[in-house]
Amino acid sequence: MSASFPEVPAWYAPRICGVDPTGRTISARAGETIDFRLEVEPCQSLPTRQDWRRLSEPLLSAATTRQDWCRVLLYMPCVLRADGIYKMWYVGSSDHARNPSYIHLGYATSTDGLHWVPHARNPIATDDAIPWGWRFQAPYVLYDLEEKIYRMWFTAVDEIDAEGRPWLNQRVGYGESPDGISWTFHPEPVLRTGRRPCVMKRDDGTYRMWVNAPSGTAPDLQMTLNVVSARSKDGLHWEHEDDAVRYGGIYRSCVYPFVMRDRTELAMWFGGHRAGGAFDISFGRTRDGSTWYYQNDVPTFPPNPRREAFDGRYTSTPHVLKLPGRYLMYYSARDLDDGWIAPDGSRQRDADGVYRHVGCAELPVDEVEDPGLRFSWMADGKAIPGNGGSLRFEADRAGRHSITCRVENDNGSTAYTWEVDASNG
Repeated sequence: MSASFPEVPAWYAPRICGVDPTGRTISARAGETIDFRLEVEPCQSLPTRQDWRRLSEPLLSAATTRQDWCRVLLYMPCVLRADGIYKMWYVGSSDHARNPSYIHLGYATSTDGLHWVPHARNPIATDDAIPWGWRFQAPYVLYDLEEKIYRMWFTAVDEIDAEGRPWLNQRVGYGESPDGISWTFHPEPVLRTGRRPCVMKRDDGTYRMWVNAPSGTAPDLQMTLNVVSARSKDGLHWEHEDDAVRYGGIYRSCVYPFVMRDRTELAMWFGGHRAGGAFDISFGRTRDGSTWYYQNDVPTFPPNPRREAFDGRYTSTPHVLKLPGRYLMYYSARDLDDGWIAPDGSRQRDADGVYRHVGCAELPVDEVEDPGLRFSWMADGKAIPGNGGSLRFEADRAGRHSITCRVENDNGSTAYTWEVDASNG
């Protein structure tokens, strides 16, 4: 939905949410035409009441996949806009529903955010790629607009506790990629204890993370009951800052935080266990980044009331994308079927169900059109005409070219520069 208003809110300044193409250097041939595009966040905010409209079928599912590596587990989506498409990272396994010997990393793309094509060479990274651990969990990927690379923070384990449980010994790892597919991973964890990191790069170039971790004020509190915030100058070296959100009310846990900007505040979706075996998604927000106000008495996005639905038992691991006139929530889901098929073909059961689906829900909102939003383009230091956030550029000679798009309104401005290497070959 779109609506025109006489005044744009004072909090709305242009913020880049997608570039096309991505990469530190764009390779081309002399005389070739290249299309450039810059996408900015729409002027909109979350409503007081979130009336999410879920899709009736999963986007991806272990029950229907044609790929052999993720026929038991398939979950934990992370989605962003880049290169003019939607990109998703997720994890999966065909080994075991509860304690698999491996969990690998998958990748899929979409032109509309709803219909997805898994990468033909999935998994794009296996457990063996992690130098210090195994079992990929909770990938969080962002495209760094300054460094022009993809950065990933994820969870893995490097030991099993005395009761054979890996999940309470999780660490946060880090990787980098030029294209989001080929990854190089840091040799050591960047956070010694942590589960499901969510990372935001701030305007000053520093990083902030929200992650399940033990409390700084209540060290006996397990990390599945507590979300903390941490800060970093480089995305590798982190310092714990504050406790953010803690379990309470109807929830017996507080896990899988996802944080995004909303107006001048921060909004967080997170998951929690409830009595009776249910698990769903709750919501909170903060004005100052430290004091969070969150609801722990009513779910924001509960399981589907239809018992036969793919998300009839769990809605979990939320990841929210802000798009013009709507928000899309990608989430992990469990159905009410306890069964799963082991690698030897035997049918096994898990009383808590299996994470085998990725779902999506839509939240329509009113978008405010900003008539003062202005794009300007430069090629090799000279102003050239573009079509709003798009430019068609011909590399008329071999050598290096620099293309810059600047976007501004009355409240602020931002810019992005592509480097093009045109060859005669």
